[in-house]
This record gives sequence, structure tokens and C-alpha cells, in this order.
Amino acid sequence: MSKFAQSNPSLRVEWDFGPDAPVGIGRLLALLTAIEVSGSIAGAARATGLSYRNAWGLINAWQAYFGQPLITTARAHGSTLEAFARQLLDVDRGARQSLARALDGASQPMRALSLQPAEHGGAALRFAASHEPLLNDLIRQLRSERSDAATVTLATHGSLESLLALAARRCEIAGFHCPVGELGRDIWALYRAQHGLPRLRLIGFARRRQGLILARGNPKKVSGLADLSRTDLRFVHRQPGAGTRLAFDLLARRAGLDTRALNEGDEEHTHAAVAALIASDEADAGLGLEAFAHRLGLDFIPLFEEMYFLAMRDAPASRDTVQSLSVLLQQPDWRARADGLSGYSLAEAGVEYDLAAAERLLFGD
Repeated sequence: MSKFAQSNPSLRVEWDFGPDAPVGIGRLLALLTAIEVSGSIAGAARATGLSYRNAWGLINAWQAYFGQPLITTARAHGSTLEAFARQLLDVDRGARQSLARALDGASQPMRALSLQPAEHGGAALRFAASHEPLLNDLIRQLRSERSDAATVTLATHGSLESLLALAARRCEIAGFHCPVGELGRDIWALYRAQHGLPRLRLIGFARRRQGLILARGNPKKVSGLADLSRTDLRFVHRQPGAGTRLAFDLLARRAGLDTRALNEGDEEHTHAAVAALIASDEADAGLGLEAFAHRLGLDFIPLFEEMYFLAMRDAPASRDTVQSLSVLLQQPDWRARADGLSGYSLAEAGVEYDLAAAERLLFGD
């Protein structure tokens, strides 16, 4: 099958400020969105695939062009958007929302040209996904159903990197998570702002509870986020770009914490690794899943609930995969897997969502 047949063509618009404007307005808007979420230029640069130097260069070039400051940096308080930068993002989001239906309709004739029967049999099914213990069970089950088990693979990344892998066609399915409620709005906006991200079809996978994982018996008497600024606490981070790290940076900023006072050098790539470090007395606290705290007999302070989704291109070639996964995940024996996982619910497992329906689930809009 040709690459065109596997594609999902869409029509996009970009701002054009004329020949005298700097390049990269799309990257600038994504970077500003990431700064809005993380409160850190360094973290935002990592999340959008820029070096720290290039991120500053982009900001300075556009500040000079607009004649307006875009960000404010303050010692011990990170970076925040100036009013003009917030207005830029509001205008951009409003314009894209108002044009979305018209652009989708105009894209339909091109998508019709790419229609081909869905692939079957030994077609590759590559997962790029944020750490989720039940995904290993899913991979094993999918492999058992295929004549060529090697065609089903799983690579563990952060949520943001997994979605970017889907945009770059380095995987067929991306696993990512987003907090339910107001905490998730900025993170969701960051996901959607990524350049090249196609129109998506989502499948609910799990509803999970995250919070502070603490040593057994909570010997340091941690009562909440505010305690993380204490010098006697060893905090272990998730890696930049992980959905859990994005949520933590946002929670910390809202709580007025100076995240630079934490152990910025200590980073792990899975919830299991965070819990294991705390259980072995290599750290005192970390943000992670309740299930892993419970598994190792650790203390836990719940902070938020989140939805974990499987994302695929909303294209003819992926429809059979969407349908088969949806059926599998709604089976009673699959949903029963949550019975032994503290802080888990699989009530929405296998339910299909477009982006608008997912937003209603997350934010009640």
C-alpha cells in the first residue's frame, strides 16, 4: 500500500505576517503554550523539541518584531506569559476553532482520494506510550492473536513524545494521559498544539488516580505539595515531557513552589521506578500512580484523577484496529483487571471518542 493510501490528508492554515517577520510563528505559539503549562522556558523547550538557546532566540526574534514583551522571568518563580502573549494564544485558538469545521469539509475530497481497504494480517502495530502497567497485558494478548507476534511492539515514552511519534508516523497507536478537570485544560491544549498532529480517534483505556507517593508510614510527615519545598525531602521527578511531569509542574506552579529547589537531577521514566526508589529509601517522595504505592506498601496522598487514552489516526486504514481494540477492552474479563489495581477504573475502557467528546469527558464542556 502506498504512503498516500495510509495517510489522512488535512488542510491547515498558518499565520502570515509578511516577508519582514521572523520564521517559526507556529513553533512560537507551541512554545508559548508550553510555557503557559510548565512555567519554565527550559521545560517548554524540551517539550516542543527546541534547544534552550533556540527557544530564547525564537522568543527574542518575535518580541522584537511585535515590539511587545512575551514572557516575564523571575528568580525562584520561573517564567510567565505577558498579557500580549496570552492574547496571541487566545486569538490563535479562537481562529482555529472557528475554521475547524470549514477546513475539515474542504479536506474531504482529498481524503477520498486516499481511501483504500484497511490492512490486515501481519501489518505492524507499533505502540508508543506513556508508562501504563495494563498496556503490557494488552500487548501480550494482541501478540497471542497474531501469526507474527513480532509485528506488535511497545516503546515507552512520555505522553507528549508518544503523540509526536504518532504525528511523525513512528507508531500506529500513541498512549497518553491527561488530568480530569481544570488541571488538565492547559496540558490538553499543549497536546493539541503540537505541529503535525493528525486528526485523532481516541479509545478510553483507564481512569487512574495520581498523587504523592511517600515512604511507608510517612516518616517525614508530608501533608501535601507545600512540604516539597523542605530541604530535608528528597524528591524524584519524572522525565520532561511525561504527562505526570507536566501535571506536577503545573501543580507546583499553582502552589507557588520553586521547583528548582527540588532535586532536578533525579528523574525516572516510569511510575514503577519512582515507587521503587522511595521503597528502597533512595528518595522520600514522588508523583505517581496510587497502584504502585499500594503494590509496594507505601503511603499515598491523592492529588488528581486522569484519563489514559489510546490515540490513532482518524483514517480508513486504522478503523479496523479501532473497532477490534474497542471490542477487546469492553470485555468483562478485561475490565475485571482493574479489580486488583488500587486507584483504577476501567469503566470507560474501549469507549471511542473524537476530540470533542474526549474534552466533554475530561472537562464537562
